[in-house]
Amino acid sequence: MAVAEAAAQTERAKGKARISGVAARLTAASALGAATGFITGPLLARALGASGRGDLAAVQVPLALVPAVLSLGIPAFAYRTLPRGRSAKEVIGSLGLPLLVIGLLTAAAAVPIAHALAGGRGVVRTYLIVGLAATPIVLIVMLLNSSLSALERWNNVVAISVIPFVVPFVAIVVLYFAGRLTVATAAAATIAGSLLAFIPGLPLLISIRRPVFRRRLARQGVSFGLKSWLGGLASLANARLDQFVMITAVSPRELGLYAVATTLAGASGLATGGLSPPLMARIAAGERQLMPRAVRMTLVVAAGVNLALAAITPVLLSVVFGPEFKSAVSMGLILLAAAVPFAGASVLSTALQADGAPLISSMAEALALIVTVVGLVALLGPLGGVGAALVSLAAYGASFIFQVVMASRRVGAPLAEFLSPTRADLGWCWTRLRSLAPW
Repeated sequence: MAVAEAAAQTERAKGKARISGVAARLTAASALGAATGFITGPLLARALGASGRGDLAAVQVPLALVPAVLSLGIPAFAYRTLPRGRSAKEVIGSLGLPLLVIGLLTAAAAVPIAHALAGGRGVVRTYLIVGLAATPIVLIVMLLNSSLSALERWNNVVAISVIPFVVPFVAIVVLYFAGRLTVATAAAATIAGSLLAFIPGLPLLISIRRPVFRRRLARQGVSFGLKSWLGGLASLANARLDQFVMITAVSPRELGLYAVATTLAGASGLATGGLSPPLMARIAAGERQLMPRAVRMTLVVAAGVNLALAAITPVLLSVVFGPEFKSAVSMGLILLAAAVPFAGASVLSTALQADGAPLISSMAEALALIVTVVGLVALLGPLGGVGAALVSLAAYGASFIFQVVMASRRVGAPLAEFLSPTRADLGWCWTRLRSLAPW
């Protein structure tokens, strides 16, 4: 009996190590993607100027939003059904057909959509048409990514995650030093990265040979997807709605300044982004006492990083991005402040989902979305990018406050435990960051 128990414990330890390794690899891929943005950001700013950077954002933002919105959450159903023994042939065939139909309808409407968003800018219109026409492929890539994750083919998953930012990164660096970096070439590189992400999914498609469509399975996928899609849609809207609305509401220069300020404010995500995967695993296993500590340490790290960035923002924007981007200083400082509650809200959302309370996070996102919509209507016209930054601060703050109050009640811990760090936290945080292991 003792030998059997020891063997079982050893097997569990091996399983935990495997999970830790996977979480570390996926976190590293995500961090690498964010890090490349801090290299390409200054190159794009210097090559394109504020107006050109705004034109590029007018292409990139809609092309990032459209697949996430139109997927209707359907790819997420692969996570649920494949591990339960359903064949990949049936899952990809049944979920892929509705996604393909949605993608083809979007491609058919690419010209009028692009015309409405471009505002007479020829390059923006052209590459929006190209990107929207590729929607069927992008939606299938999303399904393949979910399916590969469900089948635990992690090398392919990492490749699909890495390709969309590695391809543009290499292209932008090469084009910059060759003197050929323009809105058109940068947009083409972005679209190419999205399409090439299809390659790691090809082995799975080849292995199933002929997909099989099951109407009942397709219905289940759509029903399941819609339930998770609504909360995700609110979160996506909170993150992207400001730039999407700004495409037609402000000048390209103002959007370009705001895009650079947003890039700068994302720096703290590199320090805190690795927390969510292991945190979810441990809280789901019953260690909910980690929630207050994780939140307060996230706030400390985010505040520390962003205070340091705020101190050098005026110099950073003018020296690294170019003198034209001095006008983005006020936007950048406000967004750096907004990034602190955003980091706390992100960790809380993960923790509450793992603790079996996803509705709290969805309600918080809905609240933040209301603040975003009302705020943009009121402030975007008179204040431009500064107004959009203030709206982000208010929306992220509302989401964080709502979640931390509800989490305090759920866990039974006072608010001070979520907000006030202790000396022991510093050593705890350092140890966990070094090992990248679950708590």
